[in-house]
Amino acid sequence: MKPVKGLLLDLDGTVLPENNRPTARVVQAIRAASELIPVAVASGRVQDDVCHFARLFGLTGPQISDNGATMMDPVTGRAINRHVLDSDVAKHIVSELRGASSRVLVCDAGRFIDNPDDIRDWQITIAMAKFSSEAEARSWADKFPAESVSTYATVDNLGEWYVDCTAAGIDKATGARDFAKAVGIDLSELMVVGDGWNDVPMFEVAGTGIAMNGAPEELQKIATAMTAGIDQDGAAMAIEKYVLNR
Repeated sequence: MKPVKGLLLDLDGTVLPENNRPTARVVQAIRAASELIPVAVASGRVQDDVCHFARLFGLTGPQISDNGATMMDPVTGRAINRHVLDSDVAKHIVSELRGASSRVLVCDAGRFIDNPDDIRDWQITIAMAKFSSEAEARSWADKFPAESVSTYATVDNLGEWYVDCTAAGIDKATGARDFAKAVGIDLSELMVVGDGWNDVPMFEVAGTGIAMNGAPEELQKIATAMTAGIDQDGAAMAIEKYVLNR
């Protein structure tokens, strides 16, 4: 295992429990790590959410939101770069999801929009649709052609299932590449910590991947190592072991 020179952390189920309040141990570990190496959130959540938690953790470098589609400065809240869905593809996706989902959310030109009627620019980095079950979310995640859109069935820290849609080929691996380039490290020197299916792409490109206990089998198979679950502060344990005590 190469020395870790950069760190990406998923939010829901990795550092954020159901109440969205990370424990003091997790916050302390992230802040301590950020004094040694570049540290960022890498989440399917939208830009404003990621900026909020980055600030909570005391992070000032580039952060990754929208399942890898956006890299932003958490201090100013402004995007550094965005990977945007083709507008015609985005309109088709939103129309299809509105007919099937109880809730459709998008990030349009950096703005979080919870009513698709309010979309103005159609500069969509991510569209998210809520479904009542894992089976339904997984079924919808397979409906759109891969050459037009990247889709993942995801579960938030409340156990609610969503389908996340980004531009074709854009996922957390994209975010990992953008982050590594921005902070001047090689992907082999990057450590990532996660617990979900949408974390698989960044695990595939990072030198070190630490999966939370209870993560899907697909993620466990490609992980460098496992750590405890969120109830036992597994993310903090991984940071302490591989970053702080190296």
